[in-house]
Amino acid sequence: MTDSVGQKPVGQDSAGQDSADKESLIEFPAELAVKAMGLQTEDFESLVTTLVASQLPEGSAHKVTTQQSSGGKYVSVSVHFTASSLEQLKTIYASLRNESRVLYLL
Repeated sequence: MTDSVGQKPVGQDSAGQDSADKESLIEFPAELAVKAMGLQTEDFESLVTTLVASQLPEGSAHKVTTQQSSGGKYVSVSVHFTASSLEQLKTIYASLRNESRVLYLL
């Protein structure tokens, strides 16, 4: 099926790919970071790191950085990694979102 001008098939972009396959503006694989914030506890960094790393291929590299709030009550944990697909990224965010100790996500 073509558009009214007959130039390109409906539902495809200029490269001929289905529009539905282009859900994301991110080209994978991509170097990304997810940031989770929660109460400063002894194991919050480990919790976030474990949730993210469980969705990465075994042995893949990731870097973790943390920053405490000025009052010390909260902490943010950023995990930097190479995302292989949008589905993987969605799964990581879902696992973090389902954890009650994660208060905010970026």
